[in-house]
Amino acid sequence: MFSIQIINYCLITINYRAVAQGNYLLTGVSDFIFASLNFFVIKKIAKSDDTIHQWLGYSLGGVVGALLGIYVSKFLL
Repeated sequence: MFSIQIINYCLITINYRAVAQGNYLLTGVSDFIFASLNFFVIKKIAKSDDTIHQWLGYSLGGVVGALLGIYVSKFLL
């Protein structure tokens, strides 16, 4: 969950910056990848037992992913 959330939040942060700068291609690509990954994350969560490890991985992965997204987007945009 942690790794998937890092990727998801990195993508959504890059997407926000792409939208703000009017970059159609990067916006479309990052939206598609983000939505696809979210589909599989929701599917996995629905089939699994609730554990504190999943919650921590999901939440902390979001924080790390957003910070990484800011860093990566500075090179892309």
